[in-house]
Parts: sequence; structure tokens; C-alpha cells
Amino acid sequence: MSKESKSKIGLKGISPNVTVSELLIGSKKTVTGYHSQEYRPSELTKPIKCFAKDAWLGVGFYFWVEVMYAHYWGQDKKIYGKSKSYDIYSADLKIENCLNTVFNEEHYLFFKQMVELAIKNCKSINRTVTLDEVHVFLAKVWSKFGIEGIIYDDKPINPKNKSRVYSEIPDLYYEKRIQVVIFDMKNIRDFELYLEEQQ
Repeated sequence: MSKESKSKIGLKGISPNVTVSELLIGSKKTVTGYHSQEYRPSELTKPIKCFAKDAWLGVGFYFWVEVMYAHYWGQDKKIYGKSKSYDIYSADLKIENCLNTVFNEEHYLFFKQMVELAIKNCKSINRTVTLDEVHVFLAKVWSKFGIEGIIYDDKPINPKNKSRVYSEIPDLYYEKRIQVVIFDMKNIRDFELYLEEQQ
């Protein structure tokens, strides 16, 4: 096992002295992400921003860290209309100022604390606690702290393809399904078509 690096990374106002292993995503400045979209005759020149009220990390550009999960997302969510196929794009994502809830304990605890604060805020003003309401509140928090994205471990539930096996051990999903949401296009570089017309 390799020794841990004492490299310091930080998010403005959160944790300027985080020690992480160089093997972990948190020590990288960039990571390759994969963006699934329904097939279009014209190739996209930039990713499509998600504004859905049920987007679990709020408004932003969503990418998977492993292409396999981009395929799954394409199969489950992006096949519709006449083409019945999807495309996968790749890009270099600048993640220096992303909140890393997957591999960084301090970032995870901060994320959890802010979600709980958002829930408390909704209740205090007699608003129904919804994903959308929580993310409206959180968007202000992320902006205040200079957070430009979130690295998140998505849980593999309810696949459209019932034959898909996420784990040979029922209920032990030991593989992380890492997703990155980037809030601003300035942190997305070299966006290009990776795989075309997948079915």
C-alpha cells in the first residue's frame, strides 16, 4: 500500500489543510467525466445543464467518473423519441474547488451538516421539505464558500434494466458510483463525443 501524501488542498472557508492520498480523487486537480445524452443528429459542443427539480445535487452539469455508469444512465434515462439511442461525451473536469463527499471526511461532514441546515431552514419557514427547496438553499451556501461542484456517491437503486446486477452480494453495493456535478462551464474543458448512438 502506498504512503499517503501530505499534500494540502482546500475549499475557501472550509478546510485549507486537508491531508489526502494521491490515489484518491480528492488529490487530483482534474478528472475525466462522462456525460450521457439522448442521441442527436448534430454533435453537442457543450454539455446540457440539468435544471430538473429532482436532480439530487441541484442545478448543474452532471458527469459520471466511470463510463460504465454513463452507459447505464443512457440506457435508463436517455433513450426516448425516434432514435432509441444515446451518446456519451467526455470532458476534463476541474475539481479543485469541488466538495468531495466521497473520499474526504471533512467535506462529507460539511455537506451533511449543510443539507441538515437546509432541511431545518425549510421547516422554520413552514415550507415543505423537497429536493428542490433544499437545493435552492444549498446553492447560496455553495456560492458563499466558493464551492464549484460536488463529487458524490450515487446509490444504485431501481434500474430500468431489471437484469442488471450492481452487486453479487444483495444489499452490499461495494462499488462507488461516483458522479460529479459542476456548477459552471468554466470548470469543464475538452468536451467531446466519446461514444455515439449506443442502444
